[in-house]
Amino acid sequence: MTRVWLGVSGHSHVDPVLASLPERDGGRVAFPAGWALIEHPAQGPILFDCGYGEPARTAMRRGLRRVYRGVLGVCCPPEGDAVTLLRQRGIAPEDVRWIVISHFHPDHVGGLRAFPSARFVAHADAWRTMQRGPLARLHAQVWRELLPDDFESRLQVVGSGDFAPLGRDLASLGRGHDLFGDGHIVLVDLPGHARGQIGLAARHDDARVLLVADAFWQHAQLDSRGPLSWLARQLAMDASDDYAATLSRLRRFRDEQPDAWIIASHCARTLARWVERYPDALMRAPA
Repeated sequence: MTRVWLGVSGHSHVDPVLASLPERDGGRVAFPAGWALIEHPAQGPILFDCGYGEPARTAMRRGLRRVYRGVLGVCCPPEGDAVTLLRQRGIAPEDVRWIVISHFHPDHVGGLRAFPSARFVAHADAWRTMQRGPLARLHAQVWRELLPDDFESRLQVVGSGDFAPLGRDLASLGRGHDLFGDGHIVLVDLPGHARGQIGLAARHDDARVLLVADAFWQHAQLDSRGPLSWLARQLAMDASDDYAATLSRLRRFRDEQPDAWIIASHCARTLARWVERYPDALMRAPA
């Protein structure tokens, strides 16, 4: 049996139009930079993303990275770094053996360099995006300097051929990849927001947990069938049609598995519900 802890390492403050959310009197919407720790019975601590971290802070002090920080209103103090929060749980950086990367945006991989012993898992399409030229990477919003120098030697790529039709309670999600062949960690294809984006299905004791990264940003978007804003399509989407198809599969999963947790990386409402249900299963810096 696995257990799941959610983590928050930084926040951004996003114009609702950019995320295709209803405008509100309060202006920008706070987006936690969420990640997760999964305790696997044989593999030990596994991370799903890691939020911001020191490499991201360093990058955002110069050049176009400063523009990113300003536009998104990024706040990521060191006391909230994943490596710091894990140490508070008694988990040293060297103890983390696997990190599943949903996609390579800086709010998901900004702390990877802190984990010297981890093997990384990413979709082949996401990794190809990181290998493109500077202008293509700029458009895709991926920063090579956030990756450890030996990243490629520690990377395990999963491609379309590794994904197979899912069964049982995950069947409505389509295709997935059982990472260790034991049913505990299942990767799910979630394209749309970023090329090669993947989610992760696990269990927290008996509860099904589906970590969906940026398949949507706020839980209300699962019920929203309106078109994305022009700004969201241009700046926050790799493929709008894939985004819509992914949302459709997630709605079907939610309807068939109403007790499952569907956790988007930036949904503060879901975090609040999680803490209410599992008060000891959240890691974040004190307010």
